[in-house]
Amino acid sequence: MVCQKCGTENSAAAHFCVKCGSPLSAQQNDNAQQNQQNNQTPQNQSHLENVEQQPQAIITPSPNQYNQAQGEAPQPSQGYRPPSQANQPQEGYQQTGYQQPSGDFRPHASKPPPGYQQPPGNQPPPPSYQQPHGNYNQQGYPPPQQNYQQRVQKSFLGEAYSTAFRFLFKKPIRLWGLSLLASLLTVLSIVLGVLPIIWIPIIFVLQLGIANIYLCGYRGKDITATQLFEGFNKNFLNNAGAMGWRYLWLLIWFLIPFAGIVIVFIKYESYRFVPYIMLNNPGISGTEALKKSKAMTHGYKGKMFLADLLIGVAVGILTIIFVFVARIPFIGPFLTLLYGLVVAAFLPLLVGILDAIYYDRISKENPVD
Repeated sequence: MVCQKCGTENSAAAHFCVKCGSPLSAQQNDNAQQNQQNNQTPQNQSHLENVEQQPQAIITPSPNQYNQAQGEAPQPSQGYRPPSQANQPQEGYQQTGYQQPSGDFRPHASKPPPGYQQPPGNQPPPPSYQQPHGNYNQQGYPPPQQNYQQRVQKSFLGEAYSTAFRFLFKKPIRLWGLSLLASLLTVLSIVLGVLPIIWIPIIFVLQLGIANIYLCGYRGKDITATQLFEGFNKNFLNNAGAMGWRYLWLLIWFLIPFAGIVIVFIKYESYRFVPYIMLNNPGISGTEALKKSKAMTHGYKGKMFLADLLIGVAVGILTIIFVFVARIPFIGPFLTLLYGLVVAAFLPLLVGILDAIYYDRISKENPVD
């Protein structure tokens, strides 16, 4: 070993220089460290150069590594591929864009039922592909159900009023003529009958006949004057007795103190269909007719009473208005008289047609044997 201080060459096992006496062991350590640093520096520089030249890679942890680091991890969804197969397209998938599985698979949705039609436009179908039962049109929406159940769900009052006014304007002259004829015969029976025991049964049977005209006209049958006298031709005494039995019970309910006036309105709605029951069931007694009418009107009395109440309120408001109109000189009394004639001619028609509409509708919805 050569001494660094004096340059004397010494043996390899010597610890001190033979010439200057400098320790050779310290010099050996320094040389070894310098050689090690010289050897490591080029390697580190080459390694850094390699790192800069290589692009950064995205490290995707495997499910096991993720579980070890985070504890719990969500399960991979269907179609998951490990990082080793990330660049390998699966069979049945597209190369670019959304990868749709092959076959009839639809993620998160069930198979559409047979007959399902896609809605118009580019709107996607609902996630479940499920639509209510029934037939569907080209737009994918159910057609309107024009059945009897939907007609029943309509407004009771709105349908009754609209039907009554349509029927009135369809056959106004004939209906008004027969109604005026019934009113005239009622007045003549009172004048010529003299005794109530004579003219009261005649009036009852005439009411039965005018109800028959309204019902036949509403059901589309031809209406004639002979229908007004149908109650006289068949079971006159039974028909008059049933109508009299109806009014007798109304009188009894009215005589109850305090609550009588309220009860009579309720009972009037309960006995409302007695004339129609007598027409459609010849020979039925008055007691049975009352029972059947009460059974048919069960659940409908409030609706019919409300319809009558609205008519009464409208007539009352118009009457108050024309009381003030009558004070106008010259034209006021004339307009008031005209209003009275219209109400006298129109109101019985409207009430009678509403009765026929109620009976025809309720007899279908709530038939009673």
